[in-house]
Amino acid sequence: FLFAMSCVVFFALTILFAALIIAAGHMDNQCVRIGGEPFASAGAAFADAFALSWTTFSTVGYGSTYPALSHENDSPSNCLFITAICSLEAFVGVLYSGFCGAVLFGKVLRIQSHAQVIFSDPLVIRYGQGVEVHETGDEEDGVDDDDDAEGHDLRVVPCPVLEFRIVNRLFNEVGGEIMDATLNVVANVDADDADLHTTESVSATALHPNHDLAHHSGRHSSWFHPPYETHHHDDDPHGHHESRLAHLASTLMGKRSEHHVDEDPTSRLVSKRIFSKLTIEACDHPFFKRVWLARHILDETSPILIPRVRKMIRRNEGHWPRQLNDWQSVKESLRFNQIVVSMNGVSNVSASDVYAQKIYDFVDVNVGYQFVNLLYQDGGRLRVDTDLINDVREQNGGGGEPLTMEE
Repeated sequence: FLFAMSCVVFFALTILFAALIIAAGHMDNQCVRIGGEPFASAGAAFADAFALSWTTFSTVGYGSTYPALSHENDSPSNCLFITAICSLEAFVGVLYSGFCGAVLFGKVLRIQSHAQVIFSDPLVIRYGQGVEVHETGDEEDGVDDDDDAEGHDLRVVPCPVLEFRIVNRLFNEVGGEIMDATLNVVANVDADDADLHTTESVSATALHPNHDLAHHSGRHSSWFHPPYETHHHDDDPHGHHESRLAHLASTLMGKRSEHHVDEDPTSRLVSKRIFSKLTIEACDHPFFKRVWLARHILDETSPILIPRVRKMIRRNEGHWPRQLNDWQSVKESLRFNQIVVSMNGVSNVSASDVYAQKIYDFVDVNVGYQFVNLLYQDGGRLRVDTDLINDVREQNGGGGEPLTMEE
């Protein structure tokens, strides 16, 4: 498309200047020389003008057609018009060549800066026994055993895990690795659904962006522990005290990552949005070659959980509430508009910075499922089946939400 558009513009400008040359040739045919002969002496005015136009525009200058020199015309002043036209056309031709080169270079640079990776389309969430079995690596034993199932019920329930994965398209090529890759995941949440203290802190930051909290660094060392380790107070039944400690601990440790965007000051058309960074396990990859599975634990610090569930987790000493251990309750505990994932790194083959981005919506979430394995052995070599990147199966232990297939 770019090449076709460049050709169209080139011929359009060439024909435009050819028309001006024809006008100048009709004013004085001695001002344009075609092989030493006057302009249109053979009766082909457009052919002569077009030949002079494209050779001037492209700065080729064959010399067979040219504006007449002073010794070739009795009245050199009559040729000022054609001289001005050719000079202007040569200038425009040089600018156009530079413009096309810049656009082409920008396109190539953009292609090179795009990381050759594939993001999975679904977001999967494992919960309950699906998290326990996955972490222990036991996918067969104990899943259908009643005694083991009862034993699982007696233990605490782990927090659900949200997952997505990335595949390197160049996994089978030498130098296709991405070095020092990093993941940055941000959730877009409405201010009405965000935690009260998160909303207040974001508003305070907007009003006082240079507020310094360094004087707190030497105090309350217990605040750097998980918030569920703090003492519960009977006079604070809503968990506000623990929430304040958790937020201040995050602030002091440099994890303040909330930003608000207010597109509509009246909040009538668009509500205020808060962008909160999600904590990803292993968000850095020094040598990304094949598959990268990203995990976010839905615990008391997760910004995509509703405040009520986050308080319940804190009161449950960091564990998932047993009464919410089903796919419907897990999905109802989530509140976000979009999750934006950006990946940055350095291409090992070109040594240039590469970048890729994926945006997930709430409808992309599948609760009670896990990704199928992409890796397989082929002649002693480890390969990746990229066709399976979006394939999921029900988590170990069952409990997946019903999936509706569109026909």
